[in-house]
Amino acid sequence: MKRYDVIVVGGGPAGVSAAKAAGRTGAKTLLLEKAPTIMANKPCGQAVSQETLQTAEVKPEPSIVLHRAYALVYAPNLNYVKIDRIGFLIDKSRLLQYMAAQAAEYGAEIHVREEVQDVKIEDEVVKVKTNRGEYEASILIGADGYNSTVARSLGITEKSEPIPTVQYLMVNCNIKYPDAVRFYLGNKIAPGGYAWIFPHNEKIAEVGIGVRGAPSKEYLDAFVKRFDDELGKAQIIDYRGAPVPIGGLISEPIRDRVMLIGDAAGTVIPLTGAGIHSSIAAGLAAGRVAGEAAQEGNSSRERLSEFYILYKPWIDRIKKSLKVMRALEKMSDDELNLLAEILSDQDILDLANGLDILRVAKKLATHPIFAVKLVKAIT
Repeated sequence: MKRYDVIVVGGGPAGVSAAKAAGRTGAKTLLLEKAPTIMANKPCGQAVSQETLQTAEVKPEPSIVLHRAYALVYAPNLNYVKIDRIGFLIDKSRLLQYMAAQAAEYGAEIHVREEVQDVKIEDEVVKVKTNRGEYEASILIGADGYNSTVARSLGITEKSEPIPTVQYLMVNCNIKYPDAVRFYLGNKIAPGGYAWIFPHNEKIAEVGIGVRGAPSKEYLDAFVKRFDDELGKAQIIDYRGAPVPIGGLISEPIRDRVMLIGDAAGTVIPLTGAGIHSSIAAGLAAGRVAGEAAQEGNSSRERLSEFYILYKPWIDRIKKSLKVMRALEKMSDDELNLLAEILSDQDILDLANGLDILRVAKKLATHPIFAVKLVKAIT
């Protein structure tokens, strides 16, 4: 049975970042991924801020950045707010592979096609059984998704509230705004969530939806039909669905010898469902703490809770975004239309990402509707 300081389960944004950060501390690190390759296995719009690549310590090379785009956020009446800040449409698989290469350079050992079957804590070590062998570690990082095997094996039942999402990759499109990522809100379009069109170019686009309390595929198909001029002749070449945790960080992602991050812990911005940037940051924080703690010989919950200090800016953002989401989900389409007339592009960015929401609250405080329905809820 091979022994490691840190074992990371899951090769998504959180997992590869954790393996890189743990390896960088000098800890003997193993990354286990059940898929045949490190790649984007979960459906994802692949739209990120420029700051995401900065956090990942990856240059915006053409092999990663497919497209640069601004954003259009549509109210239910299809009036929109333009957000001029330029972001990236990325090849998420290539990004993950670059970060995995960084992890390997720092000494992390990477196994693909190796699925974790069981995890136990015995004799003050974590024992991990896979389809190919057994391993021991001082500290285990579970970054293995919403239905985490690590969490289930250790009896951790708490999960962040999910929203079902479905996405098509469509070709032979006729995209009107190839330089814009588009978000569509409304209870008739996407109850409890939103729909999106993220173009790679005029002919290829990711079209998806997240809804709560309704059949996501039916709503996605109805959404596609709304854009017959752009998508009427398009064909689907990739069709995937997955739950996205939007209920905020679970109450105890850190235990003795065990850390949960990524979708397993709910390190996702609730209102947008965006998790690439926040999960990379979580992985870097968790990997650093785990690597240092393992080499110190201290794998206690107290020692590993340094993660909360390093990750605090993101924890605050997740909490604020969750408050805004809870307030917005109670609004009617008419109220969302009115809100779109009042908010600026910076207001939308701050609310969606859990940033300066108090500034936006002050702006809305004198409004007869939003002073009660939104301001009170988020403050």
